[in-house]
Formats: sequence, C-alpha cells, structure tokens
Amino acid sequence: MDTNEGRVYFSLDGDDFDPDEMTIFLGIEPTSIRRKGSKVPGKIPKMNSWELSTENIVNEYIDVFEMSTEIVNKLKAKKELILQAKDRFNVLPRFEVVLWFSMNEEHSTPAIGFEVETVEFLGEIGAFVDIDTYKH
Repeated sequence: MDTNEGRVYFSLDGDDFDPDEMTIFLGIEPTSIRRKGSKVPGKIPKMNSWELSTENIVNEYIDVFEMSTEIVNKLKAKKELILQAKDRFNVLPRFEVVLWFSMNEEHSTPAIGFEVETVEFLGEIGAFVDIDTYKH
C-alpha cells in the first residue's frame, strides 16, 4: 500500500466473561467482540474481548491524537461502569493504536500522541496502552 493506515481501539479482555453481558452492562454497542477459542480468520483468540474501535483510516495523514480522543469521548460517561466491570467480569482494559506506515518518503508519518484528558482517563481506569506499528 502506498499510504498510511491506522485505527485506535479500546478493549476489555478476559478469560471468563461473556462479551454480550458486557454490552448490556456498559450500555454501549461494541465495534466487535471475540470469544476465546472461536475461529477468526488467521488466528484463534486466546481470551474473550469486547472492543470499541474507530474506523480504519487510510490516508497520507493519520492523527492518533484525534482518533484517541474520539474513543475516549465515547467512554468517559461510562468510567464508573468500566471500573466496576474490571472486578465484576475480571477484565483488563486495553487501549490499542495500530499503524501501518507507508514506505513512500513523500508521505508524512502518523502523528502519535495523546491529549492530557485521554492520558488522565486511561490512567483512572488502569488501561494498558499498546502501540503497534507496521511497514507497508
């Protein structure tokens, strides 16, 4: 691919919870769910996962600041429920940035960073932050 690509997502991961119950508990429709042991193209999930994601952006300019803020703004009102869910469902919150960099030197590299409010929110809920980068 000759351009950059990226997405940001928040997930709640755990061994023994039902993602459908999490949806009801949080009152938010996930972008996707994964069930431990189910067949997903290319792999078999090792744990259950409830995920809320931005769209996959394909563009020369990818703004992680903006995409991260978009996800956190959807979750802020659910902060107390997320904290309760950690104990009730034995899940871990994860905030993931996935970027594919164009090898075309004429394209800019994605802007990677987080607004203060995003960092504060992720800290308050105890989220693990992971940034995966790949080359096209």
